[in-house]
Amino acid sequence: MTGIATYRVARGRVPLAGHTPALVRSPFRFLRSLQGQADIVRVDFGTAPTYFLTEPKLINTLLTDHDGVLDKGRFYDKVRPLAGNGVVLANGDEHRRQHAMVKPSVHRVQVSRYAEVMRDVAAGQATSWRAGERIAADKEMHAITLRILASTMFGAGVDARAVSELVRLLPAVLKGIMWRTVVPDAVNRLPLPVNRRFDKAFAELREAINRIMRTYRDQGIDNGDLMSVLLATRDEKSGEPLTERDVCDQIVAVTMAGAETAATALAWTFYEMARHPEIERKVAEEVRDVIGDRDFEIGDVAGLEYVRRVLQESLRLRQPILVISRRTTRPMDLGGRKVPAGTELFYSPYGVFRDPELYPSPERFDPDRWLSRPATSLPRGAFVPFGGGPRHCFGEHFAWTMMAAVMVEVTRRWRLELPPGFRAREMPWATVNPSSLPMTVLPRAGR
Repeated sequence: MTGIATYRVARGRVPLAGHTPALVRSPFRFLRSLQGQADIVRVDFGTAPTYFLTEPKLINTLLTDHDGVLDKGRFYDKVRPLAGNGVVLANGDEHRRQHAMVKPSVHRVQVSRYAEVMRDVAAGQATSWRAGERIAADKEMHAITLRILASTMFGAGVDARAVSELVRLLPAVLKGIMWRTVVPDAVNRLPLPVNRRFDKAFAELREAINRIMRTYRDQGIDNGDLMSVLLATRDEKSGEPLTERDVCDQIVAVTMAGAETAATALAWTFYEMARHPEIERKVAEEVRDVIGDRDFEIGDVAGLEYVRRVLQESLRLRQPILVISRRTTRPMDLGGRKVPAGTELFYSPYGVFRDPELYPSPERFDPDRWLSRPATSLPRGAFVPFGGGPRHCFGEHFAWTMMAAVMVEVTRRWRLELPPGFRAREMPWATVNPSSLPMTVLPRAGR
């Protein structure tokens, strides 16, 4: 039996309701509790069984599915009719086709061109703050990342009003999508205010993207950005260009993947730096020593070693993604166990990244843990904040550059301070967001 994965039913199951009450009552505690129970833990949503993987080797198998045995699963089946079948949501051959189509827009060469946009957007937002002002840091981070994404997806040739319109509409659309995926379908058909707001925002978003698309076509714009790549793409079989709906689906998909997680990670990073002044001081010192008064450049990302460790530790302790799902399309072997087709498989990055077997003192925010045990020395599947295998996030380099640019432009100007005694609560929304993040803007000494 050596090598065969251990299996058990998760603690706390009740008749008919399964583990749903425990999950609703305290999702974070429940998901953390799965670590150490077994390699494969059965969790019942009502009477529907699902299986959570807790062992890195099995998680790596789940992520590096090169044989097309897995699709995205039941949760994404609910998201797809709302958000469209963009690259983040597509399955199988369709995902591979779209991945190849979209990836050039976030190639390393393109990201080096985007670094200037990232710097300017972050600096513009940071310089709009005033000394002593109380800001909602979580909302500020969302505004920065959305504006960066909008500016880099469309680039030059699109006026600032169009970008501002997208920044206004996208949060409402993303929030509405998440709402509709967690409530019964019958609720989505009711004329509730939340449903009307979503329908209105999504219709306006599609129209805004279509207007930008028409500007590109009428003016022959080709910046090598995402919109340019999508408009130049032709269907492999018919040779026809993408429809307006296809283009809009890709824009929404990339935004869902890019803006939400990066903004949440940045919000938690500034929260943890405010709670650990010595770490915040080291970040500011490194920014001063590496960059000084000159402009941030793409080459600075590699030189900001401590900034990267701080962000890495934030992605571990404050991992934005609560669960990731897959579903078997045909029988497969998983750790020596036969798993039938149609099985819903999950793992929780949030739970795995707080496993004390993998991360000693897991609740401690410690960027220097990555010096003694780099991520490359961990078992495969133990630390994969951007996924792995065929569905590995093609925007990882973009995300690291964007987060570094924001860290530089904020910390070189300001120190963000929490109210006395304030503790943010983790909220299981689209990502694991802080409940709120009021912070006071204090000028950096010497500026």
